[in-house]
Amino acid sequence: MTDEGSSFPDVEGNPANTVSNDEVVRLWARFRGGDVVPCPRDDSAFALAVDGAAKSYRLVCTKCGLSSPWFGTTPTGLVLRGHSTLLEDGSDGSA
Repeated sequence: MTDEGSSFPDVEGNPANTVSNDEVVRLWARFRGGDVVPCPRDDSAFALAVDGAAKSYRLVCTKCGLSSPWFGTTPTGLVLRGHSTLLEDGSDGSA
């Protein structure tokens, strides 16, 4: 997969590391079904990041860091919670 024709638009404020909200549902369905979901930027696999306290998840590329917004799961679908805010040093404060 390449960026050309991708449905992963740049998101203002964090263009290098975000996946559109619309694409999260499709990616999550594939990931949850057991597929290895490739990053559209570099073909590396997405991994699941978990915030147990917030009961939230996000998909993150294991190589380039492209990530989905945080989301929760319900019996009727996903609840999108938003993107992480980057700090001045470029990190998301999770380290």
